[in-house]
Amino acid sequence: MIGNLSLSKNAQFYSLKKQLSKKSVAEAFKDISKNRIGNYLINEVKESHITNSGNKATYSMISYKIEAEPSFLDGTSIKEHKYAYLMLIEFDDALAILKKYVDSPEKYFSRFIDEYDYEKFCHFHGNKNPEYERVTMKNMSISNAVIRSRSLEAKSLNGILPSTSSSRSIPSNFRMNIGQESYTLTPSTSRVSHRDKKSKINEWIDWAFEVKEEIKSTKNSSEFISNFASPVQLKDVMGRGCKVVAILFDLSEIEDKVASGVAVLQKNDGTQFSAKEINRFFNQLKAPMLVDGEVLKAKGIALTGKISYSKNVITVRNRILDQVSVIESGLPDYTVGSFINKKKPFSAVFDSPNYSYFSKSCFEDKKLLDNIQSILNVFDENYDFSNVESEKEKPHDASLTRFPDKSLFRAVEDNYCNGHDIIICDDMNDEWADHIAIDKSSTTPSITFVHSKFTKKDTYGASAFHEVVAQALKNIGRTQAEKGLYKIKYDNEWSKNYEGTKIKRVNGAKNWSELEQALDVIEQNPNSIKKIVLATPFLKKAKLRGELQKLSNGQKCKPHYVQLIWLINTFISSCKDFGVQAHILCKP
Repeated sequence: MIGNLSLSKNAQFYSLKKQLSKKSVAEAFKDISKNRIGNYLINEVKESHITNSGNKATYSMISYKIEAEPSFLDGTSIKEHKYAYLMLIEFDDALAILKKYVDSPEKYFSRFIDEYDYEKFCHFHGNKNPEYERVTMKNMSISNAVIRSRSLEAKSLNGILPSTSSSRSIPSNFRMNIGQESYTLTPSTSRVSHRDKKSKINEWIDWAFEVKEEIKSTKNSSEFISNFASPVQLKDVMGRGCKVVAILFDLSEIEDKVASGVAVLQKNDGTQFSAKEINRFFNQLKAPMLVDGEVLKAKGIALTGKISYSKNVITVRNRILDQVSVIESGLPDYTVGSFINKKKPFSAVFDSPNYSYFSKSCFEDKKLLDNIQSILNVFDENYDFSNVESEKEKPHDASLTRFPDKSLFRAVEDNYCNGHDIIICDDMNDEWADHIAIDKSSTTPSITFVHSKFTKKDTYGASAFHEVVAQALKNIGRTQAEKGLYKIKYDNEWSKNYEGTKIKRVNGAKNWSELEQALDVIEQNPNSIKKIVLATPFLKKAKLRGELQKLSNGQKCKPHYVQLIWLINTFISSCKDFGVQAHILCKP
């Protein structure tokens, strides 16, 4: 049977601390195949093999029939039969895992194996000038308002991908070409895939030796990969005195399965979640949670459970998450808590803002501290907010023709928007921004989306700033909106007064035709500027300058400042990605 194998060059590669024991393999095979139908197709443990070229290996393989209801059916007695297999190939000090319809077999051998050094793995064949054709990146940000993951593809991404994006991104998957050879690497699962014809066992083992030697001998020489965040061990970050201050979970995989009907959520008592309970459950987990030592906090309330730290990974134990089960056809039931600790679908930030943890790995953005001055330059303290006492001073009298004198909306219109040709108030309902200001008369025309947030006292906690950043980033794509979408907004909202008052939503354009002409000026000029402005009079630039200076000097700052800096940097880098200028209005 082994001689009949036809294998794709696609496997997970691990370093062997010691050879797998026959007992551990046999026990793992028995547990993995407990739901098999009938006899084994093959069940061989620790068999020696020598290839034609003299490479020695030990293989263990199991294959068996399984049955499950077809994925497009639910609640029927119809079953489809398919064959699962798992093959373990030990060679020298390495282990290769090949599988189909088998879930995470590596967990059975954790005491025998180690993952290869992340940086060596990512720089695979880096000294051969590879051309990177596709990369999938995870964002280091803990904000739930940004694009968390994105894929880019080109004939060659080398030199195209901007460093402003990559320095705060983690490559989760990438495909590269070396001459006529094509490889896909998935660092988080230690997977290497080589696009090639299927191979017999001898050829496959020879290829595995080549991959192992390349991983071990690789130098950190790929310029493209070096642009991304640099990996660092969790124990080293903690050893430098850094502490985890916030965690953001990403349960989109489970949420998508529940939304599509593939899986359901079940409570401890066996009852299923209602649609309302499902939405509330996932929404509560979409905001960053604060971490205080070993305690997880939501809105300041300590949750039952414990956070623990090992050499490389963060483990989250939480009673609520451990009591919510995911029921999925064809798979054993599992809890949300076990899913989190198995897949590690969360990011964490430390009290030092250049470090981040994502999916079992720690990373360092070495460019962050070098960019502190550019972060400060985004803040503009030249507008007077000293008279502001509210955001828009509700309730509004029906006779109002302007927002009240001491409101932030009035200050934005009179100070920042003054000098623009057209000012649109888009507040309420499906808003793109609180104000949209158009300058069509300047040599370089511009359109600006202003998002305003007022608090009674100055605050440097992340929550107030997160709210206005989230609103801005949620609508960042509107900066590229087509003219037809503006027409819909004008007809439905902007042609009317503001909320039962006499405040005009549009000033500077008497009708759609005049607004359309202004939009044409913006769109037809290739040098026109698009801006996103945050009006945040609860921040003082001098205070931020002091905290950022501490970081420049290698000192620590308070946890809420770290989150604030992350949000500011997220806002800036997201704007750069969209070709939009970022500005933050604040106090001196």
